Amino acid sequence: MQFALVNGTRSRPQPGVRGTCPICGQSALSKCGSQLMWHWAHHGRRHCDPWWENETEWHRAWKSSFPETMQEIVHFDEVTGEKHVADVKTARGLIIELQHSAMPLEEMRSREHFYKNMIWIVDGKPFTNQFELVPHLLPHPESKLLEDVVFFHPLANAFWRRSESTPDSSMVEMHRADKIAQEIAADYRGHHFFCWKRPREVWYSATAPVFIDFGGKELFRLGRYRPSTQWVAQRISKQALIEKNGGIYSAFSGGG
Repeated sequence: MQFALVNGTRSRPQPGVRGTCPICGQSALSKCGSQLMWHWAHHGRRHCDPWWENETEWHRAWKSSFPETMQEIVHFDEVTGEKHVADVKTARGLIIELQHSAMPLEEMRSREHFYKNMIWIVDGKPFTNQFELVPHLLPHPESKLLEDVVFFHPLANAFWRRSESTPDSSMVEMHRADKIAQEIAADYRGHHFFCWKRPREVWYSATAPVFIDFGGKELFRLGRYRPSTQWVAQRISKQALIEKNGGIYSAFSGGG
C-alpha cells in the first residue's frame, strides 16, 4: 500500500511511523528500506484484500500520473459490506484497475461486477515478444466501407466485396487492400489486426474496456471488429487517456 491512515489522515510511509489499514482497520507498518519501494504492510504476509497483487514500478508509474486523492481509493458496497481498494478512482467515478500478473477468469468477473464502471490497464511487457501488431491499416468498425468490404484476418492484406458475391457460390473474388488504400486511410482510427501467441485468454472475456501497455506512448485497446468476430487492437494515446480522466501525463514516471 502507498497510503495508510495516520491519525485519521491518508499518509505515505515514513521511517518509524505506524498507521492503520484503510480497509480492515488493523495496524500497518511503514517499510522504508533501501532495497524496495517504500510502502505500508500488514504484520507478517497477511493481505486483507484478496485482489491485492505485488506492486511493481509499473503500478507506481501509472498511479503517479493521477492526483493522490484519486489513488488507492477504498470502494465500499453498502448492500454486501464488501470492500476493495481501487488503484485509481477518477472524479467522475471511473475505476482504473492496473493489472500486471495473470489473473483467473473468476476474479476478473468478480472485479468487474463489483466496480461496474471501470477499465483495465494491463502491463504488456511480460508478453511483448508474443504480441505482434499487423501493420496494415483498417477502417474504424463503424465505417460505411465495411457495409460492402470484408477484410481477411490476420496477415493477408486483402478483402472481398459482398456486392460481388452470390448466394449460390462459395467462391469470392479477392482484392488487394492497396486498391482502396485512400478510403481505408480516410476512415482509419488506429485499428489493426494482431497475432498473440499464447495469449492471456482472460482478457478476451472482459466486459470492461481493456488497454494493453507495452511501455511506449500508445496503449492498445482490445475489441471485436464489426461485422466479424475477429479481434483487433486500436492504438490509443496514453497521454489522451490519462488527461481525459483527470491525470497529468507529465507526471507519468513509466518512461512512455
